[in-house]
Amino acid sequence: MTGRHHAARVRRLLTAALLGPVLAACGSTVEAGQQATGGGGLSYTGGAAGTNSGGAPSSTGNGAGFAPGAVGAPGGPSYAGNGTAPGASGTSTVGGTNPSQGATSAGGHDTSAIRVGFELIQGGNQIVAQGLGTPVNFGDGKAEVTGIVNDINKHGGINGRHIQPYFGNWNAASGDNGRQADCTQLTEDDHVSFIITVVNMSAEYVACGAQHHVPIINASFGAGDDYMYRQFPLYLYTASLMSLNKEEQLVLTTGRGSGRVSTSRRVGVVIDNTPPGDPQYDRVLNATVAPTLKAWGIPYETFSVATQGDVNNAVLRFRADGVKTVVFIAPSGIIEILFMQAAEQQQWRPDYILGDSTDPWFIGEAAPTAQVQHITGAGSLPVSNVPESQYPTTAREKQCFAVIRAAGETNTNRHSSLTATPYCEATWEFVAVASKVVGALTPVSYFNAYSQVGTSFDPVTTFAINFANGRHTGAARYRTLGYASQCQCITYTSGLRPIP
Repeated sequence: MTGRHHAARVRRLLTAALLGPVLAACGSTVEAGQQATGGGGLSYTGGAAGTNSGGAPSSTGNGAGFAPGAVGAPGGPSYAGNGTAPGASGTSTVGGTNPSQGATSAGGHDTSAIRVGFELIQGGNQIVAQGLGTPVNFGDGKAEVTGIVNDINKHGGINGRHIQPYFGNWNAASGDNGRQADCTQLTEDDHVSFIITVVNMSAEYVACGAQHHVPIINASFGAGDDYMYRQFPLYLYTASLMSLNKEEQLVLTTGRGSGRVSTSRRVGVVIDNTPPGDPQYDRVLNATVAPTLKAWGIPYETFSVATQGDVNNAVLRFRADGVKTVVFIAPSGIIEILFMQAAEQQQWRPDYILGDSTDPWFIGEAAPTAQVQHITGAGSLPVSNVPESQYPTTAREKQCFAVIRAAGETNTNRHSSLTATPYCEATWEFVAVASKVVGALTPVSYFNAYSQVGTSFDPVTTFAINFANGRHTGAARYRTLGYASQCQCITYTSGLRPIP
């Protein structure tokens, strides 16, 4: 296999797997071109990366952008994995493109199965291992989903209706085209009413769901940006996550508090522009990162990367320009690792500020130690943030592992399978909201029921979720993080704090 073909396989995984869009590890040797930007920032675009444009929205908000409509009558309590959801009165039909399943009890209550699609990851382990030499495990998604769904159905399902799972077997090597094909299969062939996925969010995938009137329920390491939630208010739910805008704002604020972001320290911003490109990363730059740094009077410059050559050029440029602190709008962990490897080759060790979507735990395992020692940041996802030794397995995680074990997969901790706890998270969130719906389970009724869950839901992958604020990015607590010499790893450096 040539280096270019090998790199292409790595990129395909990075585009969509839990670890986020991944960088093509070989490519252009074209020198980066310089573009001046307003407000004290410099923008460099690597050869194949294109420019930092993308039609950013003016808002720097937190992903609200919409408010729930009329709230329906309360339903049963949130499903906690060990109880029975009570039934609801009235007639109910399945939403989406297949509105009726036709099974109704004598009393008029719909007892038909709810058709739910699950996006599975195939081939991810091999691609990451071959690309970086770092083993990860995406688990047996079908076994994980089967165990979770069987347990829900065993305990009464959703208001007396069982979940009927359908599987979209996305091969990571097929990239975005494969994801679109799987979405089409689930919506047009299987006629699902909802899709649950643990793959990072992209506008194209959500648009596919919206086109078919099928909401996407997601738990992963990478949410969408604020614009995406405003664009698809009925069709995108990532309750356990912060939006990318909120994450970047929190990362910068944390860096400012520690002195790593200050008027005397130039900040370098690395933006993922891996083909085919995703405009949300430029939108986050233009809507949140650049305005925040300008308002604080922080000198900064940006660099878009699409190839290994771009990463090398970013390191050389940032070092020459006196950058002291580097932040990433690159939900992957891979771009960050490649950047740190290139920086270490130059014996250049800036400070790094990371968040949930950049996978500090994975970076701590795979990047050069001399670089990892300069990591700080903020996070709300232990599975993404730290080794299990730094945040032991919780009771909720153990409950997740138990229901999955019944289907044949055994996990000792959250990193035994990177998909196990996110599948529990997303599916149990779906059940908690859907159980509040009285009457037809449709995109609108699900939207209206969302805020009724409030703060009572016990999450699996994050510290706390607030459904009551109406935002579909509901992570409510975070901790600061950084390198600790005692464990030679990334660890939490503060107690729980509310996410602003």
